[in-house]
Amino acid sequence: MIEPPIRSDDTQPTVPLRQQRTAIWPLLLILVTLGTLGMTAVWWASEHIEPPSVATINPMTIEIDDAGQRTTVYTTAQTIGDLLEEAHISLEPDDAISDPLDAPLRPGRIIYINRAREINLTVDGEHQTIRSALTNPYDILQQAGVRLADVDRVWLDGTETDPGNVLLWPVPVLDIEVKHAMTVTVVDSGETRTLETTAETIGEALFEADITLYLTDIVTPDLTQPVSDGLTVSIDRADPITVVVDGAEIETRVQGTTVSEALAEAGISLIGLDYTRPEEAAPTEPGMRIEVIRVTEERETSTEPIGYDTVYTADAAMALDTQELRQGGQAGVREIYTRVRYENGVEVSRSEDGSAVMQEPVNEVIAYGTNIVLHTIDTPEGPVEYWRTFRVYATSYHPAALGGDDVTAIGMKLQKGVIGANPNLIPYRTNVYVPGYGTGVIADTGGARSSPYWIDLGYSDEDWVSWSRYVDIYLLTPVPADIDYVLPTWTPMRGH
Repeated sequence: MIEPPIRSDDTQPTVPLRQQRTAIWPLLLILVTLGTLGMTAVWWASEHIEPPSVATINPMTIEIDDAGQRTTVYTTAQTIGDLLEEAHISLEPDDAISDPLDAPLRPGRIIYINRAREINLTVDGEHQTIRSALTNPYDILQQAGVRLADVDRVWLDGTETDPGNVLLWPVPVLDIEVKHAMTVTVVDSGETRTLETTAETIGEALFEADITLYLTDIVTPDLTQPVSDGLTVSIDRADPITVVVDGAEIETRVQGTTVSEALAEAGISLIGLDYTRPEEAAPTEPGMRIEVIRVTEERETSTEPIGYDTVYTADAAMALDTQELRQGGQAGVREIYTRVRYENGVEVSRSEDGSAVMQEPVNEVIAYGTNIVLHTIDTPEGPVEYWRTFRVYATSYHPAALGGDDVTAIGMKLQKGVIGANPNLIPYRTNVYVPGYGTGVIADTGGARSSPYWIDLGYSDEDWVSWSRYVDIYLLTPVPADIDYVLPTWTPMRGH
């Protein structure tokens, strides 16, 4: 190869031209590679990265179809999720949306939202409510994990349809019922066949299979029994039975499958309350014994008195603690009806069968006085004013008798002047005067007595005096605001 001559303007005239070219090629290769990488990066960014400023600078129009309600939104949101948040549209867990929430928005886009609905789903009698945004019944069943076979039964919103029509159902559904077919083995006089059925009962399953039953047949289980998967049904013929009725035993053969049918074939009727053992609906079995129980009932009548109430009425003109009978009480009369049951002529039970009031009771009416008259009684300490007096049985007590306990029911110290009583008769903190004891306050109580009319006079251990006698006590003024105008009937203390 001929080398070009070296010019005077070469910067390195002493270097051969071949050597110069050899040194330049690596540099050119590096520059080309860097340029290619840079262009590739620019192209990738232009295709995949949208500058943040684009959405801000260029708002876009988006349509939102929310369960058929379409809304046009002018937005600068960057993702579908941002747009829904901006439009205050929330999604429930089972709602469906056409695109992921993090998908970027593009101008002119339509976003579809399908709202979940509550769908009643019944599968083989088991009810549940599911939520789904799907409308096609096939899709809904697939979502719920329910599979259909050609022999199954399906009801869509109450309309039964073939399983093959479910996928093509033209309208949304809210109620789906599925009954899967079950396998039933029928053993009929030694011959076995298998049925695929959706019938509710054995009788319906046999009817669907065109298996004819006659009066001589016995079906086990009973025709009315529900079908279950894997069930075996046996059909037998001819049944010798014994019927016990009206004191006689009848040996016969019947073709009925129940006790009721067997009796009808034997010409035996049940009248009124008559019943059988086993019950009429029980299936017949070879050699079974049927008892007919004749039932009669009678109604007996008796009377009983109806007690009357005593009604108290206030009379301000009458003095306190005085009473007057205004109307005498009279018992009423009630008529009681009793139903007596006989089985085969023997009484087996009696039960109340209602009642009627033949005469209403008349209440006793007693008027009581509410007029409080103040009185004065002279005492060794001087006259005291009282508003009520009555007789009580008085005893006494002191701390030593209580094992040293000297605190009363209301927290006072037990000493003379503290009196125990029935607080329902004499309220706590009532001031009373007891002849022979003096003035005291009701501050304690005690155990139950045979009469509410008692007091227990308090002392200290040093001044205790024994009491055990009846005494009239006086309730001192002021008159309390809450007064029991009708005191319990006075009764003496038992044994005193």
